[in-house]
Amino acid sequence: MALLGSGRAGSTESFTEDLVVQVLPDNKVLLHFEFNLQRPQPTSNDTQHHYHMFPRQLGEIAHRHNVESLHLQFTQGNWRAEQWGAPTVNAQGVGAEVFARITNDSDADWRGLTNALSGVFCASLNFIDTTNTNRPRRSFAGARHAHLPRENVCTENLTPWIKQLPCQGVAGLGALLNPYRLYNMHFHAMAVDLAPRSIGGQPVLAYKQTLAVVVDPKTFGLDGQWTLAQLVDREMRPACAVAKRSTVRVLQSDRVELVPAPDRVDAVNGHTVSVYDAAARGGELTDVRFTMSSGRAGRQRATPPAIVAHRFVTGHGGSSGGVECAIVNHSDQPMRVSYMDSLPWYLRLYMHTLTAQAESLLNGETHSLTPAYMLYTPAVDRGRPALVELELDLPPQSRVTLRYDFDKGFLKYSEHPPDANRGFNIGPAIVTYTPKEADLACTVGAMLGDAVQPEECVARVYTELFLASLPTPDFSMPYNVITFTCTILALFFGRMFNLLTRDFVVLRGGQKDKKKD
Repeated sequence: MALLGSGRAGSTESFTEDLVVQVLPDNKVLLHFEFNLQRPQPTSNDTQHHYHMFPRQLGEIAHRHNVESLHLQFTQGNWRAEQWGAPTVNAQGVGAEVFARITNDSDADWRGLTNALSGVFCASLNFIDTTNTNRPRRSFAGARHAHLPRENVCTENLTPWIKQLPCQGVAGLGALLNPYRLYNMHFHAMAVDLAPRSIGGQPVLAYKQTLAVVVDPKTFGLDGQWTLAQLVDREMRPACAVAKRSTVRVLQSDRVELVPAPDRVDAVNGHTVSVYDAAARGGELTDVRFTMSSGRAGRQRATPPAIVAHRFVTGHGGSSGGVECAIVNHSDQPMRVSYMDSLPWYLRLYMHTLTAQAESLLNGETHSLTPAYMLYTPAVDRGRPALVELELDLPPQSRVTLRYDFDKGFLKYSEHPPDANRGFNIGPAIVTYTPKEADLACTVGAMLGDAVQPEECVARVYTELFLASLPTPDFSMPYNVITFTCTILALFFGRMFNLLTRDFVVLRGGQKDKKKD
């Protein structure tokens, strides 16, 4: 009966795998892997516990902890928008990010979810607690959000991620995931998403795995001409047998020549996409050869995304400092954005110092800007972080600069990390907006069959991390005290031991001479 139930559940699941390739303006290459798996929404029937292609680990975790939607992403490196243009994913700051919507918003379920994900993906997500968890009202409405800026990404995170795929790394596009090449990169973002969807009026549970990397062919001795197999140092294998669709899609440009010719050419939101479909080639993935056109192989100027944000830390000394964030609107239309910044409790914000200054990129005129919405949640010492949420109306072709100050608190000596003098990593600020025109992330979603409508597409821009240098105690003092105390105890013990164990005998003069003989 279990096998029958499993077969019925699996027959209604669908799996697709796609690879999007783009040659960036500076001749680096973006590889965007996306694997989509959909199954009917679980009901109260017993068949909800049968799994075919859907990862059982994540299914049971979501069911046990009442998860409505989930996003988990690991990122290494920063997306250089000025050089590469708009990203295909939300290029979050370095580290690990988790946000999830949980039924009844239970603390126990949130804690259990992060601990379970920590075990599945071999990450330090168990360090997520109340001191680094937020409940934003605008940027992530109805969800809990946490960011670990010190989380490093390596192959021990990639291995369990690959094991969630139906064909793992044996066949299909998963066979191209070579960690030796994927981690010799300039940018790396690996994510999983779990969310309910409605397709054709039927509710489904959509599970998506994405991996976006930026590599430089010159690093591997490839210049001017290369193939996908050479770039990832893996042979092209047949498509995954259970995949409903398996494609390689190239965002075409006039600088690149492709061999062989694509099976079809699509136009999506102003982008020309060359599609190589495994179904049209007998189930075989195509090893596309890229040749840079002569005379056009040099670097080109990238078109920046509509919104770009950078954040800096200001001030000096160990008692106070400040934050300065510049949000640039490159669009010719006004844009409403949501700004969210979360600072740990030991950086005590002064919201009365908040200022917003708008400067035109065309004529340099400046004027003050009043937020349309502002929410400030003060921090609780060792309890929760401070949260700032603003809604700003950015004028067209303008730069808006936000500034606010903070004081630096004192920590117990046991609360400092081993490299305390390096400073504390502070997570990025997040700018959320709805693009007036479909950006590249929404374009990739549209070409891969995402059900989200263009007007529902949400883009997020993450600023850089910054280091906060706090007052640090002299960690050598405990060592000095220990060594000084041990020296005194050793001298005292030695003297007392000699007095208690030795026999002191008075020698006469004759006996003393015999001793010398």
